[in-house]
Amino acid sequence: MVNKNQLLRRLLALGCLLMLCVALAGGQLIQLQVINGENYVHRSASFLTTTSTVSAARGEILDRYGRPMVTNQTGFSLVLIYSSFWEDKEDRFSILLDLANRVKADTGGSDDTSAEESTDDDGTEDTQETESEDEGATLCDSLPITDTAPYAYVGAEGDADRTALSTYIKESADTLGLEAVKQAKEAASAANESSPKYDAEGNAIDQVAALDATTVVSASDFISAMCAYLEENLGMPSGLSDADARTLVGLYYSMRRVNFSNNATFTLAENVSMDLIAYIKEHHQQYTGVDVQSEAVRKYDTTYAAHLLGTVGPMFTEEWTGTDNGGPYQSKEGYTMNDTIGKSGLEAALEEYLHGTAGSRTVETDLGGDSLTDHTNTYAPEPGDNVITTIDLDLQQVAEDSLAEYLSDYQRGGAAVALDPDTGEVLVMASYPTYDLENYNKDYDQISSDERSPELNRATGGLYPPGSTFKVLTAIAGLEEGIIDASTTYTCEGEFEYGGVTFTCSNHDQPMTLDVTQAIKYSCNVFFYNVGQALTGEHLEQWCDRFGLGNVTGIEIGERAGQAAGPTERDANRKNDPSLREWQGGDDVNAAIGQSDNLFTLLQLANYMAAVVNGGTLYQPTLVKNIKTYDYSDVVKEEEPMVIGSIEFSDATRNLVMQGMSEVTAEGGTAATTFADYPIKVGGKTGSAEMTERKDGVEINYTNGLFVAFAPFDDPEIVICVVGEGAGHGSSVAPVVRDILDAYFAEEEADTVESIQAENTMVP
Repeated sequence: MVNKNQLLRRLLALGCLLMLCVALAGGQLIQLQVINGENYVHRSASFLTTTSTVSAARGEILDRYGRPMVTNQTGFSLVLIYSSFWEDKEDRFSILLDLANRVKADTGGSDDTSAEESTDDDGTEDTQETESEDEGATLCDSLPITDTAPYAYVGAEGDADRTALSTYIKESADTLGLEAVKQAKEAASAANESSPKYDAEGNAIDQVAALDATTVVSASDFISAMCAYLEENLGMPSGLSDADARTLVGLYYSMRRVNFSNNATFTLAENVSMDLIAYIKEHHQQYTGVDVQSEAVRKYDTTYAAHLLGTVGPMFTEEWTGTDNGGPYQSKEGYTMNDTIGKSGLEAALEEYLHGTAGSRTVETDLGGDSLTDHTNTYAPEPGDNVITTIDLDLQQVAEDSLAEYLSDYQRGGAAVALDPDTGEVLVMASYPTYDLENYNKDYDQISSDERSPELNRATGGLYPPGSTFKVLTAIAGLEEGIIDASTTYTCEGEFEYGGVTFTCSNHDQPMTLDVTQAIKYSCNVFFYNVGQALTGEHLEQWCDRFGLGNVTGIEIGERAGQAAGPTERDANRKNDPSLREWQGGDDVNAAIGQSDNLFTLLQLANYMAAVVNGGTLYQPTLVKNIKTYDYSDVVKEEEPMVIGSIEFSDATRNLVMQGMSEVTAEGGTAATTFADYPIKVGGKTGSAEMTERKDGVEINYTNGLFVAFAPFDDPEIVICVVGEGAGHGSSVAPVVRDILDAYFAEEEADTVESIQAENTMVP
């Protein structure tokens, strides 16, 4: 029998043993939760169970007859996960540089088209063709600075990428030690008080926000400052080559723009080949935190309409949390920081329809990062809606090819717009020079450095004096206000004296006495000088406003408003530039022939002429015919013609200006060379507009050529407006109009619409 002392010794030993166990367990808990707690939280979130967003395929974009312009195909991206690739990783820059160089060397794989099997939601197998990309992988570097030294900014001042970089430089000026930028900010802040500036609506402009820091600090100085910061604070190796330093600075900047963090991954490269993917997978221990994702990427089925279709790109911080490009997206349902969104054109304008609804996928991994399971019972993404545009792709092709043919010798640019005058539907919107969306990223440096600004949509973003195309409006205003009538004539001997200034007319070879129809036919300046003097700029401003000139049209993509010449606009401009003189009588004379301060977009000119020929109805131009669900089964939105103005002028006035425009294309008219023998009667008006620009301190003068036309004359179905920068005269761009009309009426004769596809059927 065990005695009492022996029992106590056993209980004491057992208690000590229990205390030791508790101590060991407590120590482990402290080690797990206190000492290494945060690290294990990150590891468990990144390596054990991860729920990621599965992006939805964007909707397709088609022309008015169902011909595809933008669709989707499967692509692969390299994605960096912050916690396992970047955070607390000493060799991150070395690995990042290695990956970047491998991406740059990635040529895209074989030229063969391979079949890829996928399983639909209903369990059936679907074979899809995946086309390999010739241009290879694309490194996601959004820094608008050339890749090689001597470094220079790319893109025009004020474009989206330059503006974003300017904001970054201003915000980081203290951190990067950019003294010139700090001083410029202080000067701009002081100028807000001492020399305020105003926008077109009279609102004060924040001159600090408007300051373009890329004009203050050179690209080389910015790269140097960034390298010094990254070396001192984040461990970037020193002594790198210029090319390697530029690569790492560009990628770090791009990471900052997308807010690379535990809450947002960073897409390092897109369109990665299977060879590179295989290499990354084989060496996964070296590339921890590098994930390969399969996603739908944009496939461009046409090389035309780049400015209309627009670009897509990663979500940036200023879009996620700010108001840029339709933001803030953090408050919009269905978006994550990692999403791809439309950046320009219809891709941006119709983002809410094209985007789709993202799904989710839960992946379990071991501590080495290897996938264990991929749950399929998560939410599947729903593709975006499909957009059927008003564009006729065949006419668009003809217009772009014709602009390139007739304008290339002038080494500038131009544009063409074609509208349906009875609906406002845009049939053609072409801008020259243009670019290929398929190779946009690869060719970005070349596109951005082209002095002709290929990225500018000249149809909606170019501002041009209308020249003599404006004389039709002056004629309407003069007739309606009783200044002239059908019998009014003026004699032109080539000169018009007013206020001690001689205004000239060289549009006809000999002195002539002309009425209003003849003045339109021969484009006589002296006739319209007289009308303008009596009408005054104040009344011309009012008529411009009625016809939508100097106002945004409301089209879906971005546009500029321009300005109508007159005392009101001049007074507004003088607030920012007191050196401008007040409006005077000579300005009345000059504005009447489409010069002075008149600056309009080509779309406004086409829309104004459409209102003239249809009898006074001003429609809102549109690029969208309708929007359908991703499977084309239902109509989400049906566009109807929208009237934005009604201009009252008599049938007698319309008949007079129409008669004048009919004679422009007849024998003796300013466009007779192109249209005198045309089988379909065309009406129109030529124009020439003098331009002045300064380049490298030198003043350069040139003359634009414009032509506005419509056909058939008796029942207009199409209105076309073309501008050629430096073309000299409207007759120089009239052949572009003829090419578009040839294609338009050839389509009608061939009835090609039925041979393409019924627009309300399923599109494959």
